[in-house]
Amino acid sequence: MKREFLINIVFLILINFLVKPVYIFFIESRVQDTLGPNEYGLYFGVFNFAMMLQILADLGIQNFNSTAVSRDHSLLRLYLPKILGLKAGLSLIYLIAGLTGALLIGYSSGSIIIFIWVSINFVLMSFILYLRTNISATGHYRLDSLISVVDKILLIMILGWMLFVRNSGSSFSLYDFILAQTIAYSLVFVMVLGINFSLAGMIRISFDLTLSKDIIQKSLPFSLVIILMSLYNRMDGFMLERMLDDKAYEAGIYAASFRIYDALNMVGYLFAVLLLPMFSSLMHSKKELDKLIRTGHNLILSASVALIAGIGLYANEIMSMMYPNHMENSYVNLMYLLLASFFATSLSYHYGTLLTAAKALRSMNRILFVGVGINLVLNTIFIPRFGAMGAAITTIGTQFFVLGGQYLLSIRIFDIKFNFRLFFRRTGFILSVGILGLVFLKFGGKSEWLVELIIFELLVFLVMLGFGLMKWKDFRREQKLLNR
Repeated sequence: MKREFLINIVFLILINFLVKPVYIFFIESRVQDTLGPNEYGLYFGVFNFAMMLQILADLGIQNFNSTAVSRDHSLLRLYLPKILGLKAGLSLIYLIAGLTGALLIGYSSGSIIIFIWVSINFVLMSFILYLRTNISATGHYRLDSLISVVDKILLIMILGWMLFVRNSGSSFSLYDFILAQTIAYSLVFVMVLGINFSLAGMIRISFDLTLSKDIIQKSLPFSLVIILMSLYNRMDGFMLERMLDDKAYEAGIYAASFRIYDALNMVGYLFAVLLLPMFSSLMHSKKELDKLIRTGHNLILSASVALIAGIGLYANEIMSMMYPNHMENSYVNLMYLLLASFFATSLSYHYGTLLTAAKALRSMNRILFVGVGINLVLNTIFIPRFGAMGAAITTIGTQFFVLGGQYLLSIRIFDIKFNFRLFFRRTGFILSVGILGLVFLKFGGKSEWLVELIIFELLVFLVMLGFGLMKWKDFRREQKLLNR
């Protein structure tokens, strides 16, 4: 395993775990609890609709650019001015198409205003994520890791003032929440744009029709992957808000538990952001690639199991802390189901990124297309009968199907051999964590549940080391490092 990957992934996770839990547990949860299930459920449905369409503002350019620039850094200066011009045009198309879609599905005037504002935020985020690919692709991994939390730091400051200082949140509205996001994303956009200009030198933003066609043609396979992933990941929230005549109440309940699930998915996403350029640069070195595949799997498996077990043990306490005004049993039950889904999602990030780096997009798209079909059919059946619980059950089935397909495809393409020793180490780790969880469940007092949770996670980390899923020697410098 590459020392550089381990150092950067630990650094990336560390700074995200220092910042993002504060935002999730003390800021965004307070936003949801202040607005209530109905109002936040409306936002959740509109947000998911906007997110399903946001690929129109990118068309796979982020993944294409990350793999291209990581292999040849000189392409940064060529691509940056042209892609900025291209993305400006695509963003306009996204806004027009989204507004047309919102009108066709019957959104009210209030929902359309929310949609337009949320879509503008997605445009800003799309530019930020593209510009960050240039930073990571040129080897500035730790700088990119720091940038990944700047928006949350700004939101903590802005929303913290709105909720806790300005009239103690009594006058807080959904529009305040969206405005805070716009301010934070705008500031981060200016920052990453400046960093890109410093990396590429002085450039003039332009639009090159020939190059744009070439880039879009090369990135379209990436865009189909993202379209399909957005559909089966975000369809449930949109369908809950549209299919049920309950003023978005079930969507709001689902959003409360989905907030945890979505936050946990950031772990997989952070791995993917760092792994994509690394996998791409090692495609012609099977020995080094095999090491990275194995160690990446070990780390993301360990992280997901640790998080699932810890949050599952203290689900009631966590949800009561996050939503003191609207907490009910359905919140916890939904969380249990979504935690099961997260296990599949986290590993899917790993193998999906590997297949993307190998440009095995046609085969992966077939898997994702079937996943979308499964998600649509099951949601259509389960949501009218079971509401938010039906959407969560559908998510589990879809995510495990996609993971199974991606894993089998990776085995075939990369000739991954079954390792009995590694299998038993991973299985032993999971079983040991389960036993440790039963011990805490039986003997834990839960009066100081946060302290118990920290102790539990530290013990899980020691168990991970005991089973050799991460080894200290992996941090020692090897003779051959990743190209910077």
